[in-house]
Amino acid sequence: MNEEERQLHFGDTLPSIPDWDDEWGDRVTKLVFIGIDMDRAEIERTLDETFLTEEEMRMNWRELKDPFPAWR
Repeated sequence: MNEEERQLHFGDTLPSIPDWDDEWGDRVTKLVFIGIDMDRAEIERTLDETFLTEEEMRMNWRELKDPFPAWR
C-alpha cells in the first residue's frame, strides 16, 4: 500500500508487522515444509548448500550452462 492507502485503512497507528521492510513493505516469501518425522537439521543443511558462494555471486551468470532443456 502507498502512504495514502495506509492512512485510509490504519490511520496514524500502523499495525505491528514483523516482516515489514521500509523499502518494500510487506512483501514476504516463506518456504514451508509440512510432513511427518521430518529432519529439520537435514532440511536446513540441504537448503544451505544451495547458497551461492561469494565467487559465484561475482560471476557473470549468463555464462553458466543452463541445466534445463530449451523452451518451445
